[in-house]
Amino acid sequence: MQVIDSARNSAVRAYKECVARGIPGLVPLEGFRLVQDALYAGAALVTLYVAEEAIASAAGRRLRELGRERGANVIVISDDVAKRMADTRNPQGVFATAAWAPQEGASVLAEADKGEKPSFVVLLDGMSDPGNLGTIVRAAAALGAAGVVAGPGCAGFGNPKVVRASMGSIFRIPTAKAEELEGLVRQARTRGYEIIVSDVRKGISADELAWPRPDAMKAILAVGSEARGVSESVCRHATAWVKLDMSRDVESLNAASAASILMYILDRNAARWRRDGEGRSAQGPETRPSTVEQAAE
Repeated sequence: MQVIDSARNSAVRAYKECVARGIPGLVPLEGFRLVQDALYAGAALVTLYVAEEAIASAAGRRLRELGRERGANVIVISDDVAKRMADTRNPQGVFATAAWAPQEGASVLAEADKGEKPSFVVLLDGMSDPGNLGTIVRAAAALGAAGVVAGPGCAGFGNPKVVRASMGSIFRIPTAKAEELEGLVRQARTRGYEIIVSDVRKGISADELAWPRPDAMKAILAVGSEARGVSESVCRHATAWVKLDMSRDVESLNAASAASILMYILDRNAARWRRDGEGRSAQGPETRPSTVEQAAE
C-alpha cells in the first residue's frame, strides 16, 4: 500500500488549493460523516484521501472501498500529512474533492416548475455568513424546498464552511448563484410565482401563512441578511411579507433559524394542500385567505 508522506505531493496541494482558493467545478469535503453523506447523496467523488490511522478502522476501510466503487481516485496519506490538510479542530483523516458546480438561477425555477405543486424556492439576499447559508441549504433540502438561489453578497456554495454546515445537502437540492436578483424575481412573477419576503417588523404573522391561491401554486421565499434584510430591488416585487412574532423582548432570530421555521410552515401547508386541496373550488382553502389577500388587508 503506497502512502503519501509529503504535503508537497501534487494531489495534496490540489486539495489544499481547493480549500484555500476554490477550484471551479470542485468542492472540498472533510470528515467521515460529510464524505459519507456526499456519497449517499450521489456526489461524484474525484479524489478520496484516507489517512493511515483512519484506514486502520473498519469504517475507514469501508469508506475506501465505497470510494473505489464510485470511481474515485483513492489516496492513502500519512497521519502527518492529514494534519496538514485539515481545516477542522478535530481532524478525522478523511478528505475528498467532489465534482459539483451551482446552476443558473433560471434553471432552478425551471426545475421547480416541473416538480410537485405547491412548491417554493428559497432566495437568499446578502447572506454572507457561510454557517447560516449552509444551514439554510440543509433545512431547505429537509423541508421540501425546490431549490436555493443565492444572490450577490452571499457566501459561495462551495465554501468549505458552507459545505460542512449543509452536511452534504448541496448535493441533494438544486442550488444556484444569481448575479442579479431583481431580474430573476421579475421573471418568477411572469411565471406565476408569489414573492414572499421575510421581514423582522412587518407582514402577516408566520402562523397565518397559508399557501397561495390555486392559481398561484409556486412561491419564492426571500430571506436577507440579519443586518440589512432583503434588498429594495427584491421587495418592490413582493406579493406578501411575513414575520415571526417574538416573545420575551427578543428582537429577532438569526437568518437560518427564521428561514427554517418559515420553510417548515410552507412545507407543512403544501403537504396539507396536496392532501386536501384537490377537489376544492377555485376559491381555495375554505377558512384561510391567501398570503396576498392577507398582506393587502
